[in-house]
Amino acid sequence: MTERIYYTDAYCTEFDAAVTALAELDGRPALILDRSAFYPTSGGQPYDTGALGDYAVVDVVAADGAVYHILDRAADPALVGQTIHGRIDWPRRHDHMQQHSGQHLISQVFHQLFGFETVSVHFGADESTLDLDAAEVTPEQLDQAELLANDLVIRAIPIKTYFVGDAEIDQVPLRRPPKVSGQIRIVEIAGVDWSACGGTHVRTTAEIGAIKFTRQQRMRGQARITFLCGRRALLDYRLKHRLITEAAALYSTDIAQIPELIARDQALNKELQHRVDELQTALLAYEAEDLRQQGAQSGGCIVVAHAYAGRDAAALRTLASQLIADAHAVALLGSAQGDKVTVIFARGEQAPLHAGNLLRASLQRFGGGGGGRPDFAQGGGIAPDRLADLITYAAEQAAAELASKEAS
Repeated sequence: MTERIYYTDAYCTEFDAAVTALAELDGRPALILDRSAFYPTSGGQPYDTGALGDYAVVDVVAADGAVYHILDRAADPALVGQTIHGRIDWPRRHDHMQQHSGQHLISQVFHQLFGFETVSVHFGADESTLDLDAAEVTPEQLDQAELLANDLVIRAIPIKTYFVGDAEIDQVPLRRPPKVSGQIRIVEIAGVDWSACGGTHVRTTAEIGAIKFTRQQRMRGQARITFLCGRRALLDYRLKHRLITEAAALYSTDIAQIPELIARDQALNKELQHRVDELQTALLAYEAEDLRQQGAQSGGCIVVAHAYAGRDAAALRTLASQLIADAHAVALLGSAQGDKVTVIFARGEQAPLHAGNLLRASLQRFGGGGGGRPDFAQGGGIAPDRLADLITYAAEQAAAELASKEAS
């Protein structure tokens, strides 16, 4: 059994303890001590890191009443029975304390204002989340809860921890009933919130620092609120302020005008893109007419076969559609963009040719694959240097088939 110093003193950053055993957990070397200030992952709060003597503590796990301090390397067996000095990574620990105490406050605020219960909590390395038993939290509710939480922070309300037994637990106005029995550790934000919790917490709400909600998501029918407390909230504000200031400088305007200017530019870009698409379509129409003029006549149809370099699939499809506006046209087009090859075969309504079958047979001959409808088919999967040969082969096959059908 390991005495857990953090239960009574979350601010203990250095301590001495006796090594009671060397151990191994999931293949990782570990030390077990008679007492420890290292917090093991529990209740959603991540583990502490730090050092034991010259060994780095990279993980902390509680199991069978003991705290396993996972080390960066195997420890010397001579340590058993010896005293070792422990040091906690305080910035990491204090960050976790701010997030955990902040979560208690936030959960109480949502419960107090709207009757929303906290279903689950996750403390991440960069941000934390809590899930509420609500389908959605409105923007107005988020603003109201965030403001009240920060008002409670400013009041510097004391936060204390203590243990109560089964006989006393009913006298504590817990926000949620405890999941265990026996001696229950209570974290109390004086007069505001009472929670059964084994985590580490700050001394007053003022130490939580600023609280900021950054987004809301719908998860399994519940509202998930992402939040930041203390230093995390400050760093988030600093980053976003720098980015919005840089954006304002690009527009040579005030920060408040940025959303309006971005909306204006988006509308303008949409209009310009529409115009570009129109011009591109018109240009492809001219190109299609030129290709038809150069196409080979076979069986009363025009066979247009061409291989491109760097033309995207969308443009290729548009060009094919332009070509087969002529009911007797057959379009055999391909394009290589880097290592990717796109092949599109199409035929007009009066051309007696199955584009999908021709495409499939041609690609299979050159190591690719694809298929499609009688009038339109697309595929690829061949080497770029084989594209020209494939188009030539397909043109020969199409011409032969069309001539054969005309003769019959």
